[in-house]
Order: sequence, then C-alpha cells, then structure tokens
Amino acid sequence: MQLPTHPILRAGAWLSAAFLIAGCSSSDSRAQAALGEYQTAAAANDMYGARRALLQLVRAKDDVADYWVELGKVQASMGSWGDAYYAFTRAYELNRSNPELVRAVTQLALRSGDIGAALTHAQELEILAPGDPWVKLVRGWVAISELRYDEALAVSEEILAAAPSDPAATVLKGRALVGLKRDDEAIELLTKEVQSQPTDVGGLSLLVRVYERRADWSNVAAAAGRLSRLQPADQNVSLTLIEAALRSGDTALARKESFRILKPGAPPTLISNVLELWAQYWPSSARIEDARRLASAAAGLEQRLAYAAFLNRTGNPADGARLAVAAATLPVNARNAEANAVLADALSRSGKLAAAKARFDAVLAFDSGNATALRGRAELELKTGNAAPAIKDAERLVTVVPASARDRLLLARAYSAAGNRSWAERTLWAAFQDVPANESIYAALRSTRAGNAEALKDLQAEFQRQRDSKLSRGLL
Repeated sequence: MQLPTHPILRAGAWLSAAFLIAGCSSSDSRAQAALGEYQTAAAANDMYGARRALLQLVRAKDDVADYWVELGKVQASMGSWGDAYYAFTRAYELNRSNPELVRAVTQLALRSGDIGAALTHAQELEILAPGDPWVKLVRGWVAISELRYDEALAVSEEILAAAPSDPAATVLKGRALVGLKRDDEAIELLTKEVQSQPTDVGGLSLLVRVYERRADWSNVAAAAGRLSRLQPADQNVSLTLIEAALRSGDTALARKESFRILKPGAPPTLISNVLELWAQYWPSSARIEDARRLASAAAGLEQRLAYAAFLNRTGNPADGARLAVAAATLPVNARNAEANAVLADALSRSGKLAAAKARFDAVLAFDSGNATALRGRAELELKTGNAAPAIKDAERLVTVVPASARDRLLLARAYSAAGNRSWAERTLWAAFQDVPANESIYAALRSTRAGNAEALKDLQAEFQRQRDSKLSRGLL
C-alpha cells in the first residue's frame, strides 16, 4: 500500500521557528525534544526509536496533522496496521480536505476490515478526487467480503482495462480468482505482477498467503523473503518467513532472519513469538545454543526472561533458572514478579515441586493475572494430579491471553484430565471460533470428531472458511 509522504522536516522547522520567536511552552519544548529524537532515530534506521519518539511528539503536539501522518507511516512499515489506521484517522480529522489523507484512511479501513468506514471514506474521496480508482476498489473489496467474487473480478478487470499495471487492481483480481477456486490462475497473475513490479508489497503478500494455504512452504519462504527485504521492520512478515523456512527445512534461512530481528533490545513479545516458532517447528538442539547466545547478549531483564521461559519449556530449566534467579528476589513486587514466575517454572521442571508451588503462589498473590505463573502452576497441578485447581488457573489464563492457542489447549487438557470430556470439547470449539485458522486447535478438535465423517466434513469446511477470511486481511 502506498502511503502519502509529508514534509515532517519542514513541519519541524516551523515548530523550531515558532519556539524561537514566540517563546516556548512546555508542550513546544517536549515536541522539540521528541522531534530531535525522531530525526536521530530515523537517520539511524531505528524504527522502534522512531516510533517511540513520534508517540512522544503527538502527545506533546496532537494538533499537527503531519506528525500523525509520519507516525502512521512508521506504524505501517512495522506492520502495526491498526495503529497506523488510528494515526492516519487523527491526521484526517485535522485535515479532511486532503485527498491523500482520505485515500490513506480508505485503504487502511479496508486493511483493518472496517468495510463501513471504507465505504464512507470512499464516498468522500469521490467528491474530493472524482474518478479516483480507490472508489471502485472499495466496491470490489466489499464484494469480496460478501463472497461475490464474480463482481469483484469484474471491478478489477474494469480498472485494469484503463490501467493495466495498477497493482491494487491486480491484487483484487488475484483475490477474486482465489475465491472462484482458480488458484493456479491467481498464482500466474501474481507471479507476473511481482516480476514486472518487484516492489509491489500487496502482490507479494497475497502470493505468500496463496502458497501458505497450499502448505507450499518453500514458495512461502521465497516470497516472504522478498517481502521482508521490502519491509524489514514488519514483524509479521519476518515471523511468516521464519515459520516457512523452518517448515520447508531451510534452517539456515530461519536462523538468519531470527538473528536479524532478535536484536539485544528487541521487544519481549517479538522474542516470545519467534521462540514459539522455534518450539513448534525446530526440534534441533541448535535452537538451545542459539537461545543461550541471544540471552547473553540481551539488553535487559525482560528480554532475558523471554529466553529463560523458552529454555525452561524446551527441557533446559537450569539455564532458565540461571537467567532469572538474580532478579527473582522476595517479597514479590512489580519489578520482580515475572522473574519469580520464570524461576518457579524452572523449579517445577527440575522436579522441585514444593518450592515451585510456593513461588507460583507468591507471584499470583501479588498479581493474579501473571500469565507465566498461571500457566506454570496449571501445568504443575496437572503433573501432580490436581485437575480442579489446574482448570481454575487455566480458565484465568485464557482471560488474560485470549488469543493464545497454546493456553486454550492447556485448558482443554485440564478438563480432559478431570474426566470432563464435554467441557474439553466445548473449550476446543470456543478456541476454534476465537482463534480462527489455527492449525493446532483445528487438529485437536478433529481428534474429537474421529469416526464421525459428517462432523469432520463440517469442521473442515469451517476451517477452510476461516482460512479464506484470513486470506484477505491486511492485503492492501
């Protein structure tokens, strides 16, 4: 998606001039400092630093549309499309007469799945810029959302008749072809598109998803690798590349991309997401050595604890304990709660169950929503045959991290351990609806339908529908 460019440096110069001429309010002073931090981070290609500085900038000066635009562009480059949509919407609210901003919020509304807002903005765009192709494109994507693939195909071909190289119309046509079960035609179309327009992010993104739906992991990795080079700060692209590389057996590529994004100061959530892929798709002991090396280079405690939790989980609790123990002081407080939870998990996996239980209890007495402690204590309770408290902890855990497939499966396992098969199945069905198109949940639910051909057929159809829905999300 092509986002508008705006003169952030000119806006910064204006702010500096106003500061010198009119004196400096506290908000101007904060904005001046944040702008300087942004320019420094941008020059160093530090996207996390740039985003942090821009968030400070718009907090200090929330009435400058250019600042919101620049924040939106950074968020989009990092794959944070919901945040990008919010930032561009704020800019649009400050300047509703700019057709570039209206076009941007139209695109981002579509990308975020907000069809109603996309239609509203398309109507505004038609007034500000008559004949803008995005008005037709919105109509085409509305048709996709309503499964009217023939109509979407007709819209795409109408646009392409006037502009044969329009990348957005090509993506729309490719998605319509997939909806019409003409996947081979879609792949041929998109392959030609990205050959002729190598920087077409939308075309590459759809190609990745079509190959992903086919479980053609080598081609997913190839297309995602190209996409990663175009959008190096997009975490979702990197995670797709790592998964595809691991599932296609290209460990070297997976390691290269993992090490590229797992910088010493990487966000703990990103570290955990990468390590989740390592846990699922990379059984080699090499992952342990890599995790140890990355943990030793980590910038702070939060990063080290993410590696420690992974080492615990993969059968190396001594390493997990070593990384957590210095910070896991008592009594438990806000600064040391996570370290205590990770240490408790290491103790549990080392067979020191009483000490682990006491430490888990202390963490949860302080913070009843600590996910690491809830997960660890539930697993300990299952290990010791106490299914009822395991259910209670796992239920709480699911409310804390509702999108975690791993924890939904833990709750189902707890119900099964208690002999409550009906609730285990209900839990899996709820997970299937709440965390759509997840292979692990789908596989677990299939096992409960074994021997029932009709139920398996219905389940497979629903899973396919979920995957089709996921196919369109975030493409533009």
